[in-house]
Amino acid sequence: MPTDRALDNRRNTELLRAELPAARYVDERYLHWLYDENPYGPAIQRGVDEDDVRVAHYALIPQRYRGPDGVVPAAFSLHAVTRSGTQRKGYFRELGAEIYEEASTAGWQLSSGVCNDKSIGAVTKYMGWKTPGPLPVKLCVPMHTGRGVTSHAVDAALLDSDRFAELTAGLDDFTVRQWTNSYTTEYLRWRLACPSTQFALHASDDLVAVTTTDTRFGVRAVVLLKLLRRGDSPARPERVIAAACRYHRAPYAVYAGFNARVHVRGIQPPRKLQPSPLHLILRSLSPAIDQDALTLDTFEFLDMDAY
Repeated sequence: MPTDRALDNRRNTELLRAELPAARYVDERYLHWLYDENPYGPAIQRGVDEDDVRVAHYALIPQRYRGPDGVVPAAFSLHAVTRSGTQRKGYFRELGAEIYEEASTAGWQLSSGVCNDKSIGAVTKYMGWKTPGPLPVKLCVPMHTGRGVTSHAVDAALLDSDRFAELTAGLDDFTVRQWTNSYTTEYLRWRLACPSTQFALHASDDLVAVTTTDTRFGVRAVVLLKLLRRGDSPARPERVIAAACRYHRAPYAVYAGFNARVHVRGIQPPRKLQPSPLHLILRSLSPAIDQDALTLDTFEFLDMDAY
């Protein structure tokens, strides 16, 4: 197995492009950003090669989760991929055991992840994960004028600006009952520099939203990636939803997940119109975290790698 990170990124990118075709895997820039530039440190990852060809790969990227007693090192699980024809060799379980042990030794406390219908059974039965079920999906139509909301295209200039620091200051300062991803300005600056997605920020006096767009059945939709409440006053997400739809010139917005501090109103689309469900999975990496009691306050698209 190569130890050079650039070579690892190239081999992993080729495997992901072959098994999970997506524009983000066109070259190794995405994995370099994801695995090597995270402000919390490099990914913990493993790969298996056969005849100098990468046939299996798995990674945890570092995050920070905040609970009632403070912030702890955490992770997001992703890219559990084996090359077609090698699925029955047990690589995933082997790599997982090594990665979880390394993460635990490094002091990482817990991990979240998502998986599809095909893999949820094996992940929960053999890999030590639990699931609260599939993420709920809502369709939201504009129900407000959107006044009082400013919208900003996210680019390198904005991320480096004082304005970005002002928009994101204090968004992580609130009380939690369970675990939630910790969104500091530093972490958001890195997360929104993802080379494969064009983001926008929408800010009102009570809420900051991160959005992008997607196209379903030929119609552009706003994708609500993250809703970050300012302060303890009640938030009105309908304002930023309307502003985001106007900004992106989209007739509706899609929201997946849940948020203990922001209640999103919408309708659940028929099953046949929904994408394949994403199952939230959770795993303790430390004796300090009770697996049975492990629960999240909030989990949304920006907390994972969907965009």
